[in-house]
Amino acid sequence: MYRQKIGISLGKYDLPIKEVMSIIKGVGFEAISPSSNHDDDLGEIAETASALGLELQSLHAPFGKAADMWSRDKAICEPAKKELFDAIDACAVYSIPVVVVHTWKGFNYCFDKDSLYYDNFDNAVAYAKMKGVRIAFENTEGEEFLFALMEHFEGDDTVGFCWDSGHEMCYNRSRDVLGELGDRLIMTHLNDNLGISRFNGDIDWKDDLHLLPFDGIADWSDNVERLKRAQKMTVLNFELAIKSKPNRHDNDVYGQMPLEQYFTEAYKRACRIAYKYAN
Repeated sequence: MYRQKIGISLGKYDLPIKEVMSIIKGVGFEAISPSSNHDDDLGEIAETASALGLELQSLHAPFGKAADMWSRDKAICEPAKKELFDAIDACAVYSIPVVVVHTWKGFNYCFDKDSLYYDNFDNAVAYAKMKGVRIAFENTEGEEFLFALMEHFEGDDTVGFCWDSGHEMCYNRSRDVLGELGDRLIMTHLNDNLGISRFNGDIDWKDDLHLLPFDGIADWSDNVERLKRAQKMTVLNFELAIKSKPNRHDNDVYGQMPLEQYFTEAYKRACRIAYKYAN
């Protein structure tokens, strides 16, 4: 019987990252995906991953300036480009094959496809290609920008899609983003949440809970069936959060667990999904 590989995105923890990675490996995960948004030493992570036999699957690029990548104003776009180019450089240095990139940040925006400025993304994709790194654009708020980029880079196999199952529910209003872009899937951020909480339907970042699978309202049977129709994943990656969002308590129970217990529970949930996916 084929056993699907399972990975996890690294978050922020109270223990040193080397100890966290040892726990992750010990409970059964086979791959990790660090983030440039954290203060961890990537060199230390890469060295520890090599020693433990953990695969470095992807690196999450900074996303605070994601919207600035669309600007023609160099004073605005150049800092955003530098952050992304630095992440690409880090991938090349530490042999990380994929960099995950948000295509927008912010909930109030106007989208005009005809006026979009792609040059900064063209530069980033060309640079990543030169460095041997693939870019996975992720579904977040402002999915119109994601679809525009995926169309712009159609036919380029160095550009693909990172599916965040939770973002699809709370940011994309449960639009079947995976069904539309699944043939270009190269990375997953699997997680759960409770959908959109505001009665008027407005989306809000506090709904992006990154709960363990089966702790929210996601239909995991449907998610797995849609994954099966998408590009095959060697590693299913889970992006989960221990801490609750401000003024919410949805994740509090995780923080009360010892890390060994939390990651064991995460791995058990991941195994349920991986088994259905692989069989």
